[in-house]
Amino acid sequence: MSELETTKEAKEVEELKFAKVKSLAKEAYKLIDSRKFKEAKEKFSELLVLDPPNTYGLVGMGDLLYKTSSFEEATKYYKKCLSLDPANKFSIMGLMNCYRDLKQLSVVIQIAEEYRHITMSDASILSRVADAHRKLKNFKESEIYYMSALQINPSDQYVIVGIGHLYFACQRYQDAIKWWEKLVSIQPENIKILTEIGNSYRKIKDFDKAIEYYEKAKSLDKNNFFALYGLAESYRGKKDFIKAIVFWESILGFDPNNKLIINRYADSLRGMGEFEKALECFNKILVSNDDYYALLGKASTLQLMGDYEKSQDIYQNLRKKDPLNPRPILELSDLWFSFMHQKEKAIKLLQDFLKENPSNTDISEKLDQLLSD
Repeated sequence: MSELETTKEAKEVEELKFAKVKSLAKEAYKLIDSRKFKEAKEKFSELLVLDPPNTYGLVGMGDLLYKTSSFEEATKYYKKCLSLDPANKFSIMGLMNCYRDLKQLSVVIQIAEEYRHITMSDASILSRVADAHRKLKNFKESEIYYMSALQINPSDQYVIVGIGHLYFACQRYQDAIKWWEKLVSIQPENIKILTEIGNSYRKIKDFDKAIEYYEKAKSLDKNNFFALYGLAESYRGKKDFIKAIVFWESILGFDPNNKLIINRYADSLRGMGEFEKALECFNKILVSNDDYYALLGKASTLQLMGDYEKSQDIYQNLRKKDPLNPRPILELSDLWFSFMHQKEKAIKLLQDFLKENPSNTDISEKLDQLLSD
């Protein structure tokens, strides 16, 4: 066989191999999209036997392992791909996603710094770094990365969601609303963001606006837990306990044993003066175990019913179980001062707590209030 024929044959073999690799990659990615992960893995494995350094195969296997929550295994394939192709954005993104889900957020940031020459020009990657800083409470750094991402792609929805969460975490609720309302203007049926805007308005006690957004979410999904919860909490904030109860009952209709909701439902009943019904709810929770908030609710209800001794006993027991928690102290001092007319005892209780916890503003404010009355 001549040298020309040998070269031609080698070229044909290489072309057949390339076509086979390309076909396997295409089939494997289709199988991933169809969530047929076992079959996809077989295809990628076959591909990588044919062509071990193939970056599509390495990234694909990494993506497959990531989607099946094998995060540590996935990182090996992404790292191998980066050793062959240091500018491969898909591997960088894959590594970040893996370490994010492994809760190793500092590693996400390290990867961004290591590949800074690539990451600083990609909005999707920058948003991952911003998310990591946000979850680590590095809020200034997070804002810088989100803003850099928005300069590259001002309409990136993932970034807009993230920056809203950043401002919510910083208690900059008006800023969170501004960004999330931009997103809702182009995604009017985004239930999650509608409820997040409702949450933001509820935080600044603009209950009417909160209700407006929760109602929009509920109109899209009548049993949406977060919309119903937000509506109930908003009406509770407005002291409209009758309407609050309607929404607590809606949730209990499909989640009857939810202790948080039973507690809130009982609080609203108590707000309406339905003390017996409220007590029944708190006792229902306490049948199985000592729920902290149910005990607080029960104590408060007993106090309003005039059973001061039982109420006092519950508060005292809660103090023993969690001596650093100011809530039982505040409520017990109110019981002694407002109901049992034991002003000096209430004041001493607050003063003793402040000696051990001098920076607690809730206690110091309560003490100032009692001293001025």
